[in-house]
Amino acid sequence: MPEAQDAYSGREERSSTTGPMGVRETSGVQVRLGSLEQERERRARRRAGRRSGLVAAGVLILAGLVTIGLILTPGSGDDGGTGAVPAGGEQRPGGDAELPDAGAPITVGTADGSKYKIATVGEGVSDGVAPTSQSAPPSGTSFPYIEYILSNPSGKKVLLDFPGDVFVKRDLVVPDARGRCMPQAGVPEDMCTPPTKSQVVRRLAGGELIPGDGGDKYMPPGSAFLVRATVDVPVDRDVKRSDMGLYVWKQLYMADQLAKQAPFPK
Repeated sequence: MPEAQDAYSGREERSSTTGPMGVRETSGVQVRLGSLEQERERRARRRAGRRSGLVAAGVLILAGLVTIGLILTPGSGDDGGTGAVPAGGEQRPGGDAELPDAGAPITVGTADGSKYKIATVGEGVSDGVAPTSQSAPPSGTSFPYIEYILSNPSGKKVLLDFPGDVFVKRDLVVPDARGRCMPQAGVPEDMCTPPTKSQVVRRLAGGELIPGDGGDKYMPPGSAFLVRATVDVPVDRDVKRSDMGLYVWKQLYMADQLAKQAPFPK
């Protein structure tokens, strides 16, 4: 028995060095819980660090995309000068096309405020059929034409119209068509204007023609077009520049004024 008691006492003493069993186990659990809490905190800090890194990277990417968008956006850094209306309400033709050489321009207008600027470019002859018929010119004759720049100098759209008419030396018109060639006040007496067909050759600057009611078309503000005015009766093929001229004479544009010439370039 004493030996047994000694052995038991030895076990009691060894166990008591770490305290009661429940406490020891609880302490062991507390140690493990503390380790888990610390591990969770470390993981949380790592996740927070990763999220911060992702957010920062996202901000940098977004900033880069915005910068690229600003660089590639049409008109960025462009003041759009072609749309500006100069002093006096007159607008310059817009667009990138270079206007052809032309004579000194003239500006005419109508009572409703529409304005047109005309500048003569050059002349030529057409050996084809008459502009408004299917008849070919007699031998030795042709259909002369004058090309000019027609522009809208105002800040509003205007009806596409053709104020300029071709005048030629009367004695160069075939005899049976001279009765259709009319003299006008302000034009040299030896010149007359036969029936003339005008059409737009191409756009030179500014916007395209704007469709209107009944087949009408309108010129946008600042636009310019190359127009060809072709005589509709046969004229001597040897007609020269000095035998022709472009004039505005209709009362719609000139009111009570005399005809005005748009001269050829020098």
